[in-house]
Amino acid sequence: MTHRIRFIPWSLLATLLLAAGFAAPAMAQLTTATLIGTVTDSTGAVVPNATVTVTQTDTNFTRTVTTKADGTFRDEFLPIGPYRVSVSAPGFKTLQRAGIALSIMQEANLTLVLQNGATTETVEVTSGAPLIQLSNATIGRTVSNVEIENLPLVGRDTYQLLNLTPGVQANNVSNSLGFKEQHVYINGSTDDFTGQVSYYLDGGLNMTGLRNSGNAIPTPDAISQFHVETNNFSATLGRYAAAVVSMVTKSGTDQFHGSAFEFYRTRNFTAVSHNQTVKAPYARNEYGATLGGPIRKDKDFFFGSFGGLRATTSSPYSGSVPDAAELSGDFSENLATDITACKQAPSKADNTAILFLVCNPATNTPYPGNKITTPLDPTAVKIVQYLNSQGVQAGAGPRQFGDTKYTYREYFATPEQYNQYLIKTDHQLGQNHRLTLSYFLYDYSIRSIPGGLTPSHWSYSNYATKQHVANVSDTWTVSQRTVNQAWLSYTRQAGGRIPVPSNSTFANFGSDFGISGSPSRGQVAIPNWFTLSQSITGPKAGTNFYGFRDLISTSRGEHTLSIGGEASLEKDFQLTSLDNYGVFSFANTAGTRSSNSLSDYLLGLPNTFEQDTGEYAEANYWNYALFVQDDWRIRPNLTINLGLRYDWQQAPTDTQNRQTNFTPGVQSHAFKTVNIAGKTGPQLAPLGMLFPGDPGVPTSGAFTPNNHISPRIGLSYDPYGNGKTVFHAAAGLFYGGISGNLWELPSNFAPYAVRPTFSKVVSMAHPYSNDPTEFPGGVNPFPTLTFTPHTSTASFLALNQVSSFDPHFNWPVTYQINAGFQQELGNGLALTVNYVGSLNRKLPIYHDLNPPQFNITASGTSGPSCTDLTKACAYANTSGTVNNRRPLNSEFGLSAATPTYSNVYNLQSTQNSNYNGLQVVVEKRLSHNFSARGHYIWSKTLASNALDGSNLASNFVDPNYPQLEAHQRSDQDRRNMVSIVFVWNPDYFSAYNRFVRTALNGWTISSNMTMNSGQPFTVTTGTDVNGDGQTNDRPSIIPGKVPHTLVSRSRSAEMNEWFDTSAYCVPGTAGCPGVGPLNLLGNTRPAQLDDPGYRDIDASIFRTFGIFESLKFQLRGEATNVFNLTNLGTPTATMNSSNFGKVTGSGGSNRIIQVGGRILF
Repeated sequence: MTHRIRFIPWSLLATLLLAAGFAAPAMAQLTTATLIGTVTDSTGAVVPNATVTVTQTDTNFTRTVTTKADGTFRDEFLPIGPYRVSVSAPGFKTLQRAGIALSIMQEANLTLVLQNGATTETVEVTSGAPLIQLSNATIGRTVSNVEIENLPLVGRDTYQLLNLTPGVQANNVSNSLGFKEQHVYINGSTDDFTGQVSYYLDGGLNMTGLRNSGNAIPTPDAISQFHVETNNFSATLGRYAAAVVSMVTKSGTDQFHGSAFEFYRTRNFTAVSHNQTVKAPYARNEYGATLGGPIRKDKDFFFGSFGGLRATTSSPYSGSVPDAAELSGDFSENLATDITACKQAPSKADNTAILFLVCNPATNTPYPGNKITTPLDPTAVKIVQYLNSQGVQAGAGPRQFGDTKYTYREYFATPEQYNQYLIKTDHQLGQNHRLTLSYFLYDYSIRSIPGGLTPSHWSYSNYATKQHVANVSDTWTVSQRTVNQAWLSYTRQAGGRIPVPSNSTFANFGSDFGISGSPSRGQVAIPNWFTLSQSITGPKAGTNFYGFRDLISTSRGEHTLSIGGEASLEKDFQLTSLDNYGVFSFANTAGTRSSNSLSDYLLGLPNTFEQDTGEYAEANYWNYALFVQDDWRIRPNLTINLGLRYDWQQAPTDTQNRQTNFTPGVQSHAFKTVNIAGKTGPQLAPLGMLFPGDPGVPTSGAFTPNNHISPRIGLSYDPYGNGKTVFHAAAGLFYGGISGNLWELPSNFAPYAVRPTFSKVVSMAHPYSNDPTEFPGGVNPFPTLTFTPHTSTASFLALNQVSSFDPHFNWPVTYQINAGFQQELGNGLALTVNYVGSLNRKLPIYHDLNPPQFNITASGTSGPSCTDLTKACAYANTSGTVNNRRPLNSEFGLSAATPTYSNVYNLQSTQNSNYNGLQVVVEKRLSHNFSARGHYIWSKTLASNALDGSNLASNFVDPNYPQLEAHQRSDQDRRNMVSIVFVWNPDYFSAYNRFVRTALNGWTISSNMTMNSGQPFTVTTGTDVNGDGQTNDRPSIIPGKVPHTLVSRSRSAEMNEWFDTSAYCVPGTAGCPGVGPLNLLGNTRPAQLDDPGYRDIDASIFRTFGIFESLKFQLRGEATNVFNLTNLGTPTATMNSSNFGKVTGSGGSNRIIQVGGRILF
C-alpha cells in the first residue's frame, strides 16, 4: 500500500479556521483553575447582580464576584482544591453549594439555581463540577491526586500515568547524558533531537533543552495532580507544538497533614519472562516523607517533601578470556587440523570448538605448532594480565550450558540513588495578592556499564546530576473582573558522565598513547573473545532556563480577554570527550592479519584505531512571545475561543561560533591557520565548508525567523442548553522548537572536533609510530588537531565527514485540528468522541549532499564508466570505493583519487508527518465505591522518513529513493490502543458481624489495563547490494508473494517465524526483481509489517488501618504485568541474519511486585 503525505495549503487552513473555530482553554493557568457559572431562578430566568462567594475549604481562601446582566460570572486563577460556593441575591434564599473540586487548568461550569425567599434562609447542596467541558475545545486530560494515590505505580514515577492520556503513543525515560530524560510522543509528534512537548512543574518550565526532554519530578506523595493538553491549547501556551504537561505539587492547608512511606522490591518478588532462565540480583528501596500545614491560619501555608532511592540492579557480562598458554602466544590447543592455509575461513564446527590457525602477518605463513614466535605486544599482554589479577580469568564465574573453558561470567552491579527535596509556601497578602514560592532539588546518580559489554573491573561510568527548579508567582486580583498573574522561574539541570577509574589510560599499560581530554581507559573489541568497552564521557551536560511570564485576564460583557507575554533565556551546554580515549577494533574474518582476532590482538594488530578530540558545545538563545486570547460567549450555549500568538525564537548562538554551512565550490577564509592531518605547509579549509565569518554565513548556522504567528480558533456548542451535550471543533497553528543537541551537532565534527579512524596501526604499545601518511613524524597528532578559536586555528582530516546547517532552516510547525462531542449519560457517566488531526511540517532531517554515484559501463553493466581516476565515474560500485564515487570529490578541482569528503550532511526542514485518529473516552465518576475510565484510539501516523532523528548514520533522506516514495508509517504508529483503569472500594459488608466487617471492608483494588497493536518495522537485506556503503538496503518481493505476518498460531511457531520470510529476495540475485540502476534497489516499502504488539495489566491492592484519630497506616502491594503476560519483541528483520524472521527477545517487562507501607496523618 502506498501512503502519501500532502502539504496543507494556506487556503485549506483558512477554510478550517473559518469553519471550525478557535481552540483553547481560557488562559494558561498552569497551576490554577477557572470557575464559570450562571445564576438563575427556579423558572430559568437569569439573576443579575447576584453575589457569588467562592471559598477554598482547605485554606479558607475567598474571592467574591458579582454576576453580570446575563447572570453569568467568571472567577480566574483559583488555587486548585475543594471549594464551597455561596450565592445570594435580594428576594432569594442564600444558596450554599459544596463538594466542588477544581483541578489544574480546568474550566468548571456551574448552573446555580436560587429559590424564592429571604436571604437569611439557606439552601445547602452538595455536588461536584460536571464532567462535560462547555467553554472550550481543547483536548486534554487531568490525572487527579485520587488516581495518583490509588492506581498501581510500581516505578514510583508519576510520569508513568501519562500512558492513561489518549494520544500518547510512547512514553519513555532514558539517561544517556548523565541525567534523566522524559520523552513522550503524542498524536504523531517527534522527539529525540527535536522534542515537541512542554513540561512544567508548579508553573515553571521543567525541561532540559539539550534534547527538549522532561526533567525529574517530586515523589508521587508530593504531587497534587497533573494536566495534559494534547490538541489545540490556548494561545497563551507555546514554545513546543505537540502538547503541554503541567505538574502541580501539594500545598499546605489549615490542618497539618503528612505521610511517611517506604516501598520495596527484590528479585524474589519478580517473575521471569519467557526468554529468561535466571533472575539477576536486584533490590530497590524508595522512601520518604511529606509534611504540610499552616504558618498563620488562613494566611500562610507550607508544604515539604523528601524522597530517597537506594537501588542495585545487576547486569550479566560474559566473554572469552585467553588462558595462560594463549597469553604467552601458545595456541597449540587451538590448532585446527582442517585449516591448512592462512586466511582460510574456519568452519562452523571450528568456531564452536574455538579452533583456528595462527599465521605470521609478515610472511603470511602459519606459525610452527600454532605458537607465535615473534614478539607479542606488551600493552595487549599487560591488559589481559591486569584483568586476570582482578579475577577476570578463563573459566571463572557462574557456568551455563554451552560455556567453554575460556568463558568468563559475572554480574555487574549498578547502584542507583537519589535524594530529592521540595519546599513550597503560599501566602495570602491582604485581600488581593496571593504569593506562591516553590523550590525542588533532585540529586541523582547511577553507575552505567559502557556499552553494556565490559567487565566491571575494566571501567564503568558514574552518571550524576543535580536539578534545581525554583518558581515565584503572584496572583493579583485587580478587581472583580480583572486578575493578573506574574511568574518568575529558574530551572537548572547539570549532569555529567564520569569514567571510573578517571586517572587511567592505555599509557598505564605501557603504551605511548596520548589522550587529548579527560583521562579514561579506552576500548578494545575482540570479536568472539571479549570487549572492553568505554562510553563517551564528559563532566558537564545540561541546561539553564530563566523565564518570566505575565498574564492579565479581564471580563468585558460577553468577552473574557487574556493578554500577556513571556520571555526566557535558555543556555545549553555539553562537554564531552567523544572517543578521545582510543578505540582499538580487531577483525574476525579470514582476512585478518594473523587469521584470528585474538592472535591479532596479542600481536598488537588492530583492524582500525580511532581517537577523537573532545569538544565543548553551547547553545544560547532567547525566546519571546506575545499573545491574546478572547473567550467570546456569543450565546448562553455557544462559546468561541479566538487566539493569536507571536513567537520570536532566536537561532542559538555559541560563544566560539562553532557552526558550519556548506556550499559546493566556495572557499572559506574564516580561519587564519588551517591544518590538514597528514599534510604540511599552509593549507586552506576543505572547499565548500563555510563558517561564521565567511560572507553570508549566519553566526547561528541558520537565520532567525520573524514570522512565527499562530492563529487559533475553536467553538463549543451546547444545543439543548442543559449542559449535558456539547459539540466542539477547533483548529490552530503551533510552532515548535529545536533542541540544543541538534544545534550543537556541527561541533561534533571537524574542525571543532576531529574524529579520525586509522587503518595502518601495527602496535598498541606504539600506535603513532606507523605509516607516515597517518602519523607524520611518528608522533601523537592530537595536540595540533584540537580546535583553538582564540588563535583562529582549525584542523581538518584528509577525509572529512560534515554536519552542516541549511542557513534558511525553518522551525517545525504543526497544524492541529479536532472535532467531536461530549455526552453526559447520567449517574456520573460521560462519553467523549473526538477526531484528532495533527499535521507536522518543516521537521528537521539530514540530507547527504554527497551520496556515492552508481556507475554503469558503456555496455550497461555495473562498473566504471570512465578511466580518469580523478573522477567519480572511474570506480567500480563496491563498498570500498564509496568515497571515491562521491561527486563532490571530483568537482571544483578536487580529485576522487584522494577524496576530501565522505558524507556531507545538511540539516534541512523538509520532513513531514501526519496523525489522524479517532479517540473515544468513557469516564465514570466515583459512585457506589467504584470509578473507571477507559479510552480506545484508532489512528494512523505517516511520515516522510523515520521520525527518530538521533542517528545520523541511518536517519537521513536516502538519495536512492525520492522522498515522496519514502512515505511510511511512523516509528510510533500503533493503529489500535486501549487503556482501562478502575478503582474499587468493596465496602459492602457493613451488615455483617464484626469479624467479617474487619476482614473484608476497607480494601481498595485498582488496575490499569493496556492493549496496543504492533509497531511497524522494516525488512532489510543486511548487505550493501548497490555499493552505497549502507547495509540497510531493502529487499524485493518475490513475484506472486504478499508480505504478511503469520499470526494466530502457537507462540513457539510465531517466535520461530513471525512473518513470511519466503516473500523476500535480494535484488541482483537470479529471479529477483528490483528498481533503480540495474534493478539493484529493493521494491519493498519501509515499515510494512507490524511487530507482535503489547498487552499489560498492572494491579494494586491496599488497605488503610486506623491507629489513633487521624493517624493511619496503609499497607500496599502492587504489580506490573500482574499475570506475567508474554509480550514478544520485534522480530529480526535482517535477511542475512541466522535469526531472520525469528523473535528472540521480549517486548515488555515481566511481573514485578512491590510492597510498601505509608503512615498518614
